[in-house]
Amino acid sequence: MKSNVLVKMKPGEYIINSIKIGQLSVFKYGENSKKKDEFKIGSLIHFSGNNSKYFLTGVTINIDGKLHENYGKSEFSEFLVSGNNNYIEGLKGKDFDDVVPANRVQMLRIMGDDNVIKNADLFVRGSYPYGYGHLLGKGGTALVKTQKHSVLLVEGINTKLLGCKVVSHAFGHGIFMQGAVNTLLKDCYVEGKMRPTNEMLAETSGPAFNVGFKSDYPPGKILPNEIKSLSEDGIRTYPYGGLNHRRTQGVTVINCTVKNMRSGFDLSANLPPTKVIGSTAIGCQEKGFSVGTNGVIKNSKGDALYGPLITFVGNNVQNCEVDLELMDTVSNYKVHRLAEINGSGHQITIRNYQNKKRSIKSPIVFGESFWDDVHKWRKPEAPQGAFAGAKNITLFNYTGMPVKMNDLTLNCTVTNSEAQSSVINAGVGGNNTIDLLNRIDNDVLANKPDLVLLMVGTNDMLNSKKMVDYKVYQNNLNTIIEKIKSTGSQIVLINPIPADNDYLFMRHEKSLFSEKPNTKLNKAGEIVKNLAKKHQVFFYDLNAEFKALNLPKHNQDVFIKNEKNSGKKDGVHPTAFGYQFIAQNVFQFLSEHNLIDGNNKIICFGDSITRGNAKGKNYPSFLNKLLKE
Repeated sequence: MKSNVLVKMKPGEYIINSIKIGQLSVFKYGENSKKKDEFKIGSLIHFSGNNSKYFLTGVTINIDGKLHENYGKSEFSEFLVSGNNNYIEGLKGKDFDDVVPANRVQMLRIMGDDNVIKNADLFVRGSYPYGYGHLLGKGGTALVKTQKHSVLLVEGINTKLLGCKVVSHAFGHGIFMQGAVNTLLKDCYVEGKMRPTNEMLAETSGPAFNVGFKSDYPPGKILPNEIKSLSEDGIRTYPYGGLNHRRTQGVTVINCTVKNMRSGFDLSANLPPTKVIGSTAIGCQEKGFSVGTNGVIKNSKGDALYGPLITFVGNNVQNCEVDLELMDTVSNYKVHRLAEINGSGHQITIRNYQNKKRSIKSPIVFGESFWDDVHKWRKPEAPQGAFAGAKNITLFNYTGMPVKMNDLTLNCTVTNSEAQSSVINAGVGGNNTIDLLNRIDNDVLANKPDLVLLMVGTNDMLNSKKMVDYKVYQNNLNTIIEKIKSTGSQIVLINPIPADNDYLFMRHEKSLFSEKPNTKLNKAGEIVKNLAKKHQVFFYDLNAEFKALNLPKHNQDVFIKNEKNSGKKDGVHPTAFGYQFIAQNVFQFLSEHNLIDGNNKIICFGDSITRGNAKGKNYPSFLNKLLKE
């Protein structure tokens, strides 16, 4: 098309079913591209001129999908914009059949710079395979060769998409950017379709049936009772693209909505700035929102109907500012993680939309993600923490949903405004079960707790002045449990944590031990576990959590017992990080078992492991912070 023209098309229905209207265009790759040959792309309508205006409101262009096949191995765009500084309003395109494209296809591709596309309405059909989402793969290693059909590709500089509507009934992206710089999307809408996996598994022919219902994603097969988007991502960035192989950079999304796509707003691959303002993700399967380093999400919301509200896909994402609202809509499909938090330095706030609390609990998880699961499945030899991990992150959780922090989480703070629970530290240094029996009436029963966290046994087993045999320990602990249960309080029994033998024997005579210290602690833990089963109360295996860390001996800075506790190499007491680790894991356990109602009184009853160190560091104080702040 010519430059410097004003075009206004007569409203009505038009059909393009002849290849004669189209053309094959040839472009040169830029200096930064590794490709030195020519780039060939077919199109039906090519906006090749500059500085022109096109008013197409009321016009519908129906496209025969068979035309996709006419350009052989060349790429194809039904509408191509290679010119610069054009204004195109009201472009409405519609595929009217499901013909599979011969090669990579988009309905609209914007290669030029400074173009404005307003009120475009694009409906896409025709791809292979369709009906399985990405389960059969999406790249060169896919189980079934893909022939994708995306909707709108931006590669230019300063592109504005205003009030555009994109509907995809094909396997491909809604709106995606490759090599685009400074792109604005405002008042746009993207929608796909969902399909239950039970329908896929019921098929008796077709691509999924032909590969034995295998999947390119863990656990390697299509699972029943799940639901998948049949398209790819709603609004997505890739790292590079365009004729110059330019780095994708700068995306602003304002008041946009994505519904029933694999991901809603996946803007994690581009360089900053990235801003998502006033936008909504509905029914997205893999994630609602994702941004890269320095990304900003404000005044936005999502329903987390089938997958996480937000995901930080890697541990290298830094310093994001996120303010999201969680809609209360739920479905029959389980959401394993409400949010997947990785990286460092983020300030994240998640609150309930319209103050309506979600009826089904799902955890907000630190140090995990779907993509970490995929990488570990595909690369089992990769070290732990290669793709996930969270540190120095602040989360303001106003949803009432539980928070889970794994061992890849460090120095993260969670503030939960809903919880008004109080925690009383009833730990006393040097106590064994005899001491606890002597003070249980005053320190526990008189306070009428709703929940008691009982952890005792280190002194019973290891303190040379307080040691008792296993039978006495069991009987004393049994009596303590019966007394607490008689008040109607719930109980969580926690077994003693491991000891560091080298440090322990600096304080206690080794000859007094007929068994190895950790053997004694393990046997005490079995007694605790059996009593929990007998009395039908909760048991939390904290000892196993410490063992799972598998840290080097005498790790001074993280979790293992050492002289930073109170100036003594005692081999028993955790560091401040260790107490924080206990609190985070106990909080997770309480959340997962619905033992926090936001207004309960909790007493931590035990010995010096509960009391904490001389500097005021103890797990009850950290737990109280998680519950109340």
